[in-house]
Amino acid sequence: MRESALQQWLSKTLHIVPPQLTMISGDASFRRYFRFTLKTGETAIAVDAPPSTEKNQQFVALAKALCDQGIAAPKVLAANFDDGFLCIEDLGSSMLEDQLNQDSAQQLYRQALDLIVHLQTVKRSDLTELDTFDRAFIQRELDIFAEWFAGKELCLAEGWQDSAAWDELCDSVSRAILEQPYVPMHRDFHSRNLMLHKQQMVMIDFQDMVWGPVSYDVVSLLRDCYIAWPEPLVDGLNLALYQTIKANFKQDVSAEQWQRWFDLTGLQRHLKAIGIFCRLDHRDGKTAYRAAIPQTLNYVMQVSARYPELAKFNQWLKPISEGFKQ
Repeated sequence: MRESALQQWLSKTLHIVPPQLTMISGDASFRRYFRFTLKTGETAIAVDAPPSTEKNQQFVALAKALCDQGIAAPKVLAANFDDGFLCIEDLGSSMLEDQLNQDSAQQLYRQALDLIVHLQTVKRSDLTELDTFDRAFIQRELDIFAEWFAGKELCLAEGWQDSAAWDELCDSVSRAILEQPYVPMHRDFHSRNLMLHKQQMVMIDFQDMVWGPVSYDVVSLLRDCYIAWPEPLVDGLNLALYQTIKANFKQDVSAEQWQRWFDLTGLQRHLKAIGIFCRLDHRDGKTAYRAAIPQTLNYVMQVSARYPELAKFNQWLKPISEGFKQ
C-alpha cells in the first residue's frame, strides 16, 4: 500500500507517469529506498520514511543547512511530511564500505576525516536546532545495552550491574564525554553512511545529528562496527586528526588526553550499538545486524582492558564475550 501511494505522489509531484520503483535498500530504521527514472532520463531516490518513526523534517532541514555550509549532502528534490515520502538526489551506489581495501583505506579515511573537520567548523546557529548530547542523553544510550543485551539477549537477573561495576563505567564514560569541546556531531559516521559521488565524500543518514563531543564521529569512523582495521592504521589516522584539530580547542589537550576521550567515547558508542543490534533482532526481526556484535564486543574488551577503573567491567564481560567470538 505505501509503495503504491509513494508512486502516486511521485507521479503527481514530478509530473511523470507512476514510476517503476526498484528497491535498493532498507536500513536499521523503518526507511526504505527506491531508485526510479525522471523525465530527463536521470535517476533519483524515493524514500519511504514513515512519519511516526522517522525524522523527515529534521533530515530536510539539515540537508539544506549542510549544503549551505559547503558540506556534501544529498539534495532533497521533494518532500511530503504528512505521508513520510521524500525524493532525493541519487548519489549512485559507491558506498565507502565497498571501496575500502588495504590499498585504499589510508586515502579514503583521510578524506572522510577531512569531512569531519569541515563539519566541526560549522556554527550551531547555522544548523537546524540540535539536541545536546548531555548526561541524560548519554545514559539513555547506555541503557540500551543494559536493556537489550544484558536483559533481553543474556536474560541476566537483577544485580548484574553490581557484578559489572556498571554505574562506575557509566560515570567514567559520561565524564570523559562531557569534558570535551562540543561540535556538530553526525552520530552515526561510519562506512555505511558515507558515499563517494563525483570524487566527493558525501554524508547520508544525518537526521539524528546532535551537538556533541569532538571525538565521537572520529571514533565512529575509525572503530567502525562493520569493518575493523589494524591498530597501527587506526592510531596513525587518529593522531593525524588530533594534530589537525587541537589548535581549535580552547584548552590544552595532550595526545594522552585525546586518546582517553577517543577510547571512552568509543566505549559509550559501542555499548549502545551492541544493545541496538540485539534490539533489531529481538524486537524488529532484523537478524543480520547480529553479525556485527563480535567485532563491537572486541572493541569494548580492548578499551576496558586499558583503564584500571574499567577492570571489573572487563572481567565481568570477558566470559560473555567469548561466547560471541567469530
